[in-house]
Amino acid sequence: MSDNSLFSFLLFHISEGFANPFRILRHYPTKCYLYSKHTVGVNRQFNDSKLVTAVSGLFSMGFFALTFSFPLYADHLRYSSSFIGVLGTFAGIPFIIFASLLLKKTGSGLLSALRIAIIMMVPVSFLFVFIENYTFILLVISADVIGAMFYVSIELGIGATDSESLAERYSTAWGVPNLIAPLIAGLVLQVLGFVPLFIITTIFFAATVIFLPIGGVGSRKPQIKRNSGISLALVLPMLFGGLSPGFLYYVINPYLRTLDTQYLIIGIIGSIPALFSAISFIFLSRIKSEAWNRYSMVSAFLLGVPIILFFLHSLLLIAVLFAMAGIGAAVAFSKILSYISRSSSSSYGVLYYEVLFGVGFIAGSLSGGYLFDYFGFASALIIFSPALIYVIVMMAFPGHFGRPKGNFNDA
Repeated sequence: MSDNSLFSFLLFHISEGFANPFRILRHYPTKCYLYSKHTVGVNRQFNDSKLVTAVSGLFSMGFFALTFSFPLYADHLRYSSSFIGVLGTFAGIPFIIFASLLLKKTGSGLLSALRIAIIMMVPVSFLFVFIENYTFILLVISADVIGAMFYVSIELGIGATDSESLAERYSTAWGVPNLIAPLIAGLVLQVLGFVPLFIITTIFFAATVIFLPIGGVGSRKPQIKRNSGISLALVLPMLFGGLSPGFLYYVINPYLRTLDTQYLIIGIIGSIPALFSAISFIFLSRIKSEAWNRYSMVSAFLLGVPIILFFLHSLLLIAVLFAMAGIGAAVAFSKILSYISRSSSSSYGVLYYEVLFGVGFIAGSLSGGYLFDYFGFASALIIFSPALIYVIVMMAFPGHFGRPKGNFNDA
């Protein structure tokens, strides 16, 4: 295929997506050709590593940069800490809802949800350019809902393939943007402002449309095992894993702006947990031990360390504490997810991850916002103490937790 014909092909499908999104959501015939030598069969959409990497990477760059700006723009509009905390709940609730709704969907249902999310995020992101006070909340909710639909559908779709290499590619595809997007967003905000940042995120989302999965998928239902074999005590640290980012992004970051901290510095702090998580993932992948109780306790302890903000809260200490929380999150979302997948199925792994993380994120942002308004950094004592209490209980009663019972049956 020549360069001109390839360009025409891509331009045609992009224009089709914007002009009539419902047409592109229909299942195309048996095969979809992205390039002349790259054919994707009907059962291969979620198995195509290049497609998944491109879609996940581009979408995540736009999404993480866009959502990074939400609490900062709310502070720019002079909203209170309590209101900004409420705003953070919209980042968690949609994930919980979609994880439950899409759990048992077939491949075709998941792919339809993925297409809708990719197409709809472009105009929503662009509308932020014309933002006004009364439209800000609606746009934030819309972006969070669409983002949740994207991530839940693609994670369940990848889980149904049972491909470890594909899951690793996906983790890298969103993990790298999770690290660099706050840095880029902070730099853009510092130098250019909010409107140019919204234009840049729109470009990333528009680029995702180029790789829009438009082929059909097979009707094979995902294999889901019942969750009777999972110990809630062992997976609870995944909830604590949501507390830290919820508190950091929707409480600490806006507070730093009240101290006239530069956006770039805030972007660096926002990237620190992702950096240390990425480094930790590399080391954890080499550890084959199945001491799930120890992983849970280590994870909860590290995720509870930011409680020190109650006593000391310098900028450097904030960075160090959330670096430790990043390591704790890596333990939670590598070893504990591994435990879930061995005890049940990848689909339930996604469900537990999204629900527990979502609840934690909501708690970290909502309660953190309200408490911070009244108690300042003393609110950290309330937010992070449950994680440390969990560690004490697990140590005081060794062997009483983490002994799941029951057989696993296909749903």
